[in-house]
Amino acid sequence: MDVAITSTDFSAIFDHTLSPVVVFDTTFKVVACNQAYEKMLNTQRSTIIGHCLTDVLSSGNEQQDQDLIDSFNNVIASKQPDRIPFIRYDIPNATVVNDNKSDERYWAVVNTPILDEHGAVKYILNQPTDITELVQAREKQELIPLSGATDASQFELGLSFQDLLYKERARVHELFQQAPGFVCILTGKNYTFEMANKAYVDLFAHNKNIIGKPLAEAMPEAVEQGISVLLDEVCATAKPFFARAMEYQVYPDGPDNPKTIYIDFIYQPIRDANDEISGVFVQGYDVTEAHNLNQKVSYQATHDPLTGLYNRREIDHRSQQLQSQPGPHALIYIDLDHFKIVNDRSGHHAGDELLLQVADALKQVTDNGLLARIGGDEFIFLLENCSLTKAKTLARKAARHINDIVFYWQKSRYSITASMGIAEFGSAIDTSYTDALSLADSACFLAKDKGRDRIQVSHPDDADMHQQQSDMDWATRLKEAMREDRIILYAQNIVALSQVDQVHHKEILSRLVDKDGTIVPPGAFITAAERYGLIEQLDRHIIRKVFQSIVQLQKNQQTVPHFFINVSGISLSNPSFKGFIEALLREFMHVDGTKICFEITETAAVANLNRTAKMMNHINKLGIKFALDDFGSGVATFDYLDKLPITYIKIDGAFVTDLKTRPIGEAIVQSIQNIAQIMGVKTIAECIEDVELIPHLRKLGINYGQGYGIHRPEPLL
Repeated sequence: MDVAITSTDFSAIFDHTLSPVVVFDTTFKVVACNQAYEKMLNTQRSTIIGHCLTDVLSSGNEQQDQDLIDSFNNVIASKQPDRIPFIRYDIPNATVVNDNKSDERYWAVVNTPILDEHGAVKYILNQPTDITELVQAREKQELIPLSGATDASQFELGLSFQDLLYKERARVHELFQQAPGFVCILTGKNYTFEMANKAYVDLFAHNKNIIGKPLAEAMPEAVEQGISVLLDEVCATAKPFFARAMEYQVYPDGPDNPKTIYIDFIYQPIRDANDEISGVFVQGYDVTEAHNLNQKVSYQATHDPLTGLYNRREIDHRSQQLQSQPGPHALIYIDLDHFKIVNDRSGHHAGDELLLQVADALKQVTDNGLLARIGGDEFIFLLENCSLTKAKTLARKAARHINDIVFYWQKSRYSITASMGIAEFGSAIDTSYTDALSLADSACFLAKDKGRDRIQVSHPDDADMHQQQSDMDWATRLKEAMREDRIILYAQNIVALSQVDQVHHKEILSRLVDKDGTIVPPGAFITAAERYGLIEQLDRHIIRKVFQSIVQLQKNQQTVPHFFINVSGISLSNPSFKGFIEALLREFMHVDGTKICFEITETAAVANLNRTAKMMNHINKLGIKFALDDFGSGVATFDYLDKLPITYIKIDGAFVTDLKTRPIGEAIVQSIQNIAQIMGVKTIAECIEDVELIPHLRKLGINYGQGYGIHRPEPLL
């Protein structure tokens, strides 16, 4: 029959223990002591209970008092025993021992925590051992029998052996507590907690008292999450188990509020003296913060920060995987129409809000495809195993959703449309994703070219698409040529018809040197430059090269003629163009601006007459002249001529070529000459292929002429 020990029995056992014991609370006040402690102090316990540590035991040495307090604090912080192997505390009322001075006392002290039901330190059990006789004997080098010791060296060894063992144990314990990450030792078949450092308890047990308890009792949530299964496998196989960023649920706020963490850990089997598996050593790290950061970085690397859609990098990655599959797969390239107007009129915040609304509209029609934002106002649908017909149906649906957006911003209302291009790829049609992306981009551009708010499908036999692709190719080649300085200058003479053997004017004509050395005429790349927004860059590139060529001619002591340089209406309408010319004149200070004449087509000049006239007047004040090119081909009125600072009119070659065969041609040329003469403007006849036209043109009063009949273009330098 089992006999239970009552609390009264425990009190009696405590009180009659021969070793002195005193119990302090966490404020270091005495709450209990036994008879042995009373006898040691030679003081009634009633005068001790409720008093502070330093009132009961005062060494008179502040450092020693602090050492004892530090030991108590260590116990509270670590919840582990702490030992002071040697300390002096004098007890004035103590009884005389072996005629030694009664108040000189040396102690070895063990302080042990007593935890409450929540695992917090409630009391500190203080157990002093009087080692005064041993210390005094060592100082006097006297021989006192100690555990069978018979000489002084053995005595000294006996005195220090316990201290050395305790110090080593304390050092190991401290290393265990300070181990990087969490550490615990589980022993036996039930995986009982033998040791666990503070990091482990704080992370998994949340300050519960788990030492000495089986895993299933101490942490049932660990068993529910399969930890015991992993431990079983480690013990059965005798092989370590590693895990990286394993998801795990902890419950710091109770069973109803789980918190997800991620841990790296290793379960290492422990072998006993018989080489049997006796337990598992657990070590690991809480990598939640690093895992979440990695997830965030990974998300940012694959998603557009504004809309949350996939970005170009991710869509390219997914497409590379798809292109090896038969397919075909479809690609829808979407570009918003006139998006720049929203940014220019209402600012980029408005533009961002519009992009968010467009993204939301497109998400509604993804049809299991991948949707990405790949540029400012450009989106892509990637559709796996999708025909062009199905892709076009989806594109129409997407267009309707975009058209349904009514965007308001600060009392401004905007209607939204999009142009779309569709192409397909996959191994079944031997088309790569990169090629399909180029085709879809070209188709989208063509849809814009045809009026916007359109869907253009890329077909292999589509002539428009072939031209579009050619232009895109030339745009790329033109960029490279300018970057690598492979644009060279040719010149064609412009002669006075009264003295055709004298050359005072030349028109600059550009050529592109291809990578294989082929000389490419401008007709191959000018259209691409205009279509893809490179014409301004090309204009400025050529103008700078003309200035550099003039400097070279001057160095060579050659005559510098008047150079006619073609400039697009786009360049002239840009407010920064005047500043560009002024900067060139400052940079090339020895270049005479009056030697430069910019040619602008009649159509470009009239397209934005007021803005163009203003810019031309600004530049004309710098000494640079202007010629109106292809005159007569675009408009049927001369009213605008007096608004522009024109020095030369170049008569369209169509009228000059037909001069002999079409009477009306001669009448038009004559009328142009008459108007020019009245305005004080010089005339230049273009496209003179037949030198027999020169006398006739001279008779009509035309001042200058140029064409293959007079001179074929040749390199300027």
